[in-house]
Amino acid sequence: MENTGSAKIIKTSQFGEIAVEPHHIFTFDNGLLGFEDLHEFILISEEETEPFKWLISLEMPEIGFPVLSPWHIDFEYDPGDEFNFERFVIFVIITLEDENGRMTANMKAPIILDVEKQKGEQIILPKDKYLPDFVIPIKNSVSKESIQT
Repeated sequence: MENTGSAKIIKTSQFGEIAVEPHHIFTFDNGLLGFEDLHEFILISEEETEPFKWLISLEMPEIGFPVLSPWHIDFEYDPGDEFNFERFVIFVIITLEDENGRMTANMKAPIILDVEKQKGEQIILPKDKYLPDFVIPIKNSVSKESIQT
């Protein structure tokens, strides 16, 4: 990662070189499940892959996760009563193709982004209602190929 003034330049396989301003960096004190050593991430939006976004590691830019608002999958998704919708944004990590060739979402362990403090956290919901490998039905307008860059 290069540093040019206040912006850092990272090189990603998916998006090429990206200039990252400090106010776009989300710090995950505990990392993500399975990636506890990675603490700084950015959220990238690409018009051609909407509504999917990408959570990219600054420490290892080759590591990135497609993420999606859980309400695109379940209109009644409930992260809990204490969730502040003005301060926090919630995403679920998507597996583009699991061992059975299906697209899945980890609805059980969402990513919470605090847009005021630029902090991130992956939590595990106590409710048995949500699965870590919820199968997403693929509609004609969205295919795995259209979101893989």
